[in-house]
Amino acid sequence: MNQPETYIRELLAKPRWTDEECRWLLHYLEHTPGAELKAYMLERFRQQGFEIPAPELSASILSRIHDRIQPPARQTPVIPMFRRWRGIAAAAIVVGLAAAAAVFLLRPGRQQPAADHMAALPPQDVAPGGNKARLVLGNGRSVLLDQAADGPIAAGNGEQVHKQDAELIYGPGGSGNNMLITPNGGQYRVQLADGTRVWLNAASSLQYPAAFNSSERTVTLTGEAYFEVAQDAARPFFVKVNGMTVQVLGTSFNINAYSEEQLFTTTLLQGAVRVVAGHQRMTLAPGEQTTLEQRSGLLQRSSGDVENAVAWKNGIFTFKNDELAAVMRDISRWYDVEVAYSEGLNDKIHVSGAMRRQESLQQALKILELTADLHFEVQGRKVTVSKK
Repeated sequence: MNQPETYIRELLAKPRWTDEECRWLLHYLEHTPGAELKAYMLERFRQQGFEIPAPELSASILSRIHDRIQPPARQTPVIPMFRRWRGIAAAAIVVGLAAAAAVFLLRPGRQQPAADHMAALPPQDVAPGGNKARLVLGNGRSVLLDQAADGPIAAGNGEQVHKQDAELIYGPGGSGNNMLITPNGGQYRVQLADGTRVWLNAASSLQYPAAFNSSERTVTLTGEAYFEVAQDAARPFFVKVNGMTVQVLGTSFNINAYSEEQLFTTTLLQGAVRVVAGHQRMTLAPGEQTTLEQRSGLLQRSSGDVENAVAWKNGIFTFKNDELAAVMRDISRWYDVEVAYSEGLNDKIHVSGAMRRQESLQQALKILELTADLHFEVQGRKVTVSKK
């Protein structure tokens, strides 16, 4: 199952959608063959005896979604993306097609829309990132994983490493330290020898032992990663980041620690973690996050936005009143492009919205241009941002 399908399944399991989720669904469905989706949905309704909601129920659903689509009042200036999709008509399209998309896209044998879309990419456009990474084994051997075939990877220190469907899977044994490195425009997954799974975002690295043979499990991260840590009370799990350590017993959490960002953010989904920075220690409950300010070293705790923190893992860009400069750093890492700003442009402008990470660069920038206040010029792998 690919990332958009996984995200749609997660959305349909929720009792209520956020405005970003509504807009993402609308944008995603805009790029899928709606007539075929509707036909397939109706056929499934007939086959399984599903009842079409009564008109008054549909109106209630539309009203609630419409309320969610309307952005709340803010004190800071915000550029709302997807402006042309506001209103009850947009909500109606989402409600009418969401179930169809989920049923149809999850049907076995369905060719992925993203693959079809990328096949017709114009030569001057830039493709989105993908499953690309380099594995450095304990003996120093380097393997480009996007060029390696599925199956065992030969190693020199007794590592038992298997590549399958853009994921590394480690078996027991081995004595070397390994490193997984994603470039700009790359992402990858790894299952460590203890069963812990890690999703590594673009421009990131994870250093770890081939097998955890000591009384603790320690890995070192740069960049961003999402962790699902296998429970082992006898051997606590530690993630070391520059200036910070996250201690885990068994949990799911996300760490965003890019060196070019002002804050290192740890967001807890399930379980419990303890974040240590110098003499500061904070234990998080699910739904909380810490931020470590790089310059001052100050560690702070707050309620976290779990969905926003892990959206990248689900194939989504989400921006919630984020500074334009931060948004463009995300774009730069994922599309492997350089970003420049025209003279006089305030990169402190705030942006809200969402889009698929599978969009090509030109499509992603067109979505950003829906703000009506920005223009993007692409020359090779350089993007210049200016006012319209």
